[in-house]
Amino acid sequence: MSAAKSIGNRARTFVRDTGIATGVLVGLYGLAVGVQFQPLQIPGYLLIVGFDLLEVAFGSAGDHYDLLFAAYLLALGVAGATVAHALSGLARDVPRWRVGVAGALSIVGVLSLLFALSVLLGTSQTTPVLVTAAAGLVMLAVAGWLVGSFGE
Repeated sequence: MSAAKSIGNRARTFVRDTGIATGVLVGLYGLAVGVQFQPLQIPGYLLIVGFDLLEVAFGSAGDHYDLLFAAYLLALGVAGATVAHALSGLARDVPRWRVGVAGALSIVGVLSLLFALSVLLGTSQTTPVLVTAAAGLVMLAVAGWLVGSFGE
């Protein structure tokens, strides 16, 4: 009975972390479209660029753009929850919501670094590389801070 209860608790935790991570990603997207302060727009812009890359690979979303973009954010939220579960071993005495937020920020931070790398390898432009690499490193640092990686 305790094994079934443990599996149920892990499933509930994963669903909660998925909801938190997806909420953070939706919030970052909302900042990109709703705020006119460019530094706050970078993470949401990277989410849009990531979806656009999927459209290039698999074809245009067309009339289903909104639905497929929502599914994309949910898929990233699941990936963020997966990262949150991996980070939970590091997160001692940290509220669980912070681990879910850290998972989402980790996903966007890695996307940012991958985008910076692709621009670096594909063009001679340095400004987008520096901006997105810095944004990615900041998001990864905040994620680390949220799970208590830097101590008290």
